Amino acid sequence: MDLLPLTIALDAKLVCAPPGWEKINIETVFASDLMSDVLMSDRDELLLITSLSTEQSIRSAGIVGSEAVVIANNKTVTEGMIALAKEQDIALFCTRFPKYESCVRLGRVLER
Repeated sequence: MDLLPLTIALDAKLVCAPPGWEKINIETVFASDLMSDVLMSDRDELLLITSLSTEQSIRSAGIVGSEAVVIANNKTVTEGMIALAKEQDIALFCTRFPKYESCVRLGRVLER
């Protein structure tokens, strides 16, 4: 599924993204604050949802090839996170919703 409807479901604010981000295909949603768990992922076309608002979350997303990261719980996105996301062509968003509610909202969209 394209990334745009997923971000609309989360009422997510675009922090930074590569050109054409709206058409990025997402097949898997992974929600975790434990980056060691994220690093175990072997899925393609991944959207990471986390409330870990650190550069480590962007680094981990880059290692596993995540297309996009959503920072949940209305956490602040740092300049370092933005710089890393730009460097790695990762779309970066933030949402006011907690991880659980974000997953429920995305599940409803993906069921369609």
